[in-house]
Amino acid sequence: MELLAGEDRALNTLETGSADVSVARRARLWQPRLYTGLAIFLGTSLVAWRIARSPGASLNTIQKHPELTQLSKASPPPELIPKGLEKCFLNKTYFVEQTGHFSLPHGLENRLSSALECQERCRKTYLCEHFSFWTSGGCLLTSYSAYPRKYDGPASANVVSGPRECKVAPPDPMYALPAAANVPPYMPKEAHGHCGGLHDEYKLTWRAEGETFFDDWQFIETSMTRGAEWYLNRSEAFFHSVAHASSAGAILRVGEQVHPFKRRSLMLRSPQAWRPDSGFMVAMKYKHVPYGPGIWPAYWLVNSDLPWPKGGELDVLEYANDQTAKVTFHTDFNCSLEVNKMKTCAREMIDVDDEMIPSCFTNYSGNELGCLPNQVRKTGEWYSKNPGVLAVLWDASGIIVYHIPQAEIPEDLKNDKPEPNTWPGRWRFAYMPFDPSGCVNVARPQEIVLNIALCGDWAGNAWWDCEECKETGFVPNYCIPAHVTEPATDCCTIYMSNPSAEENLKTKAYFDIDYIKVFQPKSSNMPKYASGTYRNGGEAK
Repeated sequence: MELLAGEDRALNTLETGSADVSVARRARLWQPRLYTGLAIFLGTSLVAWRIARSPGASLNTIQKHPELTQLSKASPPPELIPKGLEKCFLNKTYFVEQTGHFSLPHGLENRLSSALECQERCRKTYLCEHFSFWTSGGCLLTSYSAYPRKYDGPASANVVSGPRECKVAPPDPMYALPAAANVPPYMPKEAHGHCGGLHDEYKLTWRAEGETFFDDWQFIETSMTRGAEWYLNRSEAFFHSVAHASSAGAILRVGEQVHPFKRRSLMLRSPQAWRPDSGFMVAMKYKHVPYGPGIWPAYWLVNSDLPWPKGGELDVLEYANDQTAKVTFHTDFNCSLEVNKMKTCAREMIDVDDEMIPSCFTNYSGNELGCLPNQVRKTGEWYSKNPGVLAVLWDASGIIVYHIPQAEIPEDLKNDKPEPNTWPGRWRFAYMPFDPSGCVNVARPQEIVLNIALCGDWAGNAWWDCEECKETGFVPNYCIPAHVTEPATDCCTIYMSNPSAEENLKTKAYFDIDYIKVFQPKSSNMPKYASGTYRNGGEAK
């Protein structure tokens, strides 16, 4: 399809199914012009066979062998998607491992005759979660964490890809749970004599894990941060591989551009909410978290029964660009942290940042940002290089955030019977004891939120303070930093719309999560509550 003058190629790919991929562009440039149709076909067969026999075929493989995707110019591109599977297979898309390889090390493959045969081979191959089937008959198998890439090679060739099995997306969760709006007020209590919580033993009451990780979440499509994200619904997220769950882990990632200055992304909210006054713990075991220029990920808890921030919000893991993450709590009550106890307990923590805001009252227009305890602050890249469990304990005494290295995960947590008061102080990243005299009714039942925002009010506005962002080349006079209300001129948003952002986004901007679990005190028999977002049909107040 010929582009019109001034037409944005990145946007045109949304209609044609193509994209600017360096591998394919090189393939087009190197295409031998003197090959006859028969010679190309025979050459393709030989190369496909060699690649299939080579474990871990890498990006260089197709660069060195453009004939893998090449047919005679006179031949029309074959139709590779079987009828009835248009909502399962992706046209002109192939998968790439995070290492840059095109296949699993053990994914040895001969030429196959159809995409269905390739999918069947994937289904029978250990660790295979995605397949890519080329016009040559080449069938490449990849793992759950591989990312989709658009093919922009010769129009006479094609590639399709898909999951190991075509499944109907699970339905949205359906509950008949009571509202959480009328529970008793939050009454703070001091945890005397130690730096822990009020309860010694916890039991498992909710989980998201394995192939059913996404079953018990709401997929929220509304964004309120003026960013470049375009949140998908459940079926769209699975089809475009922005969400993928397997026994090896769950992936939440940034996807392709879908509208002018918008990219596919994901926001999950739990349909249930938990009472902080009675105590609960949320633990996320992860292998990777999103990071990079323009990336604004968040793992947080919030009440959505009342207008924000009346019901309270806790940011467990939130950062933008190359900044360090910080734990903060927001409310509209005049609540403060117990500074002396917080400082005393921080002595057991390692590498503590001394910045501190004791007041939890939040009013952004008045530059009142909520309470910020002195805490351990690390970048998203650090978290990704130091996988483990990120856990938050919240009860009537306050809030504790832990980071447990993967090699040190205790047996009590492995057995779903955590005893956090026995955990060493070095695992604490933040400790927020509430002042009992002023923190009454500061928090209502909390739902879990996980999302990846792009640019917008934080990552976009902080673009010029980010060295990694400046290194992208999207700087004045080419664009205007922190111009989020005008995306066509905003440096961050323009970067997100440019093909040069693709590799960073695909290899860095994703969550890889083993599980998220909720625990409540062993002696607790609290009823289940519906989150405000669930009761409002996916809309938060």
